[in-house]
Amino acid sequence: MFEQKGMMSPIGNESVVQQVINKITDAIISGELRPGDKLPTEMEMISAMHVSRNSLRSAIQTLRAYGVLEVRRPEGTFVATGCAPQMLNPMLYSILLQKEDAASDLMGLRQIIDMGISKLVINQGLTEEETANLEARQDRYAVLLHADPPDIQAISEADLEFHRAVAEASHNAMAVMLSDFLLDLTSESRYRTIQKVFEEHDAGYLEKSHRKHLDALEKKPGADIEQALDFSYYYWKNSFNW
Repeated sequence: MFEQKGMMSPIGNESVVQQVINKITDAIISGELRPGDKLPTEMEMISAMHVSRNSLRSAIQTLRAYGVLEVRRPEGTFVATGCAPQMLNPMLYSILLQKEDAASDLMGLRQIIDMGISKLVINQGLTEEETANLEARQDRYAVLLHADPPDIQAISEADLEFHRAVAEASHNAMAVMLSDFLLDLTSESRYRTIQKVFEEHDAGYLEKSHRKHLDALEKKPGADIEQALDFSYYYWKNSFNW
C-alpha cells in the first residue's frame, strides 16, 4: 500500500526516536504529508520503518507535545492544521536554562528574527494598505510618546502592535509565529527599556527608532535596515544584567 520511500522507509542507526521524528517532520515539509492528513496506522509505520512500538509512540508523543501532530480518537493521528505556540516552547526553555548566557543568546536571537522578517518585507515590498497601516501605528505611537504624563503600558503595547504588523507584512506564517514568540519573550525587557528611556528624558529616541525601521521597510532613500535595527537595540540591550 505504501512505497518504501520518504517517511515509510527503514530507520538507520541514529537515535531511533529522533529519526522517527525526523521522518515525520520531513514528510510534512516535503508535502508527503499535509496539514489535516491522517498518518498511516501504528502497525503500518512500525512495519515500514522497522522500529519498535515504544520508539514510534515516543516520537508521536513528542510531536504531539510540540503541536505538530494531534490524536483524534478513534480516528487516528493527524498532522495539525495550524501552528501552535508550544512548537517553540523547547527554544524558550533552552534560552532560559542557560542562565549566564541567556541574555546574550536572546540578543542574538532577536537580531536574527528581526533582520530576517525585515528582509522578507523589504524584498516583497509593502502594499499601499500595509504602508498605511504601519504609518497609522507609528502616528499612534508618537502621540502616546508625547502624552503628559506618559502611559508606559500603552506605549509598550503600541510598540508590540507595530512589530506584529511588520511581521504580518511578511506574508509568512512561520515568520509571524517566530515574531510572536520573540515579542512574548522580550515583552518585559521592552517595557523596562521604555521606562529607562523616559527616565533619561529621551522619548524622541523611541519615536526615531520606529521611524528609522519603517523608512527602511518603505525603501526610502538613505534608509538602511541594519543601521535601523542596531539603533533600536541601544537601550534594550542594556536592560539586562550582563
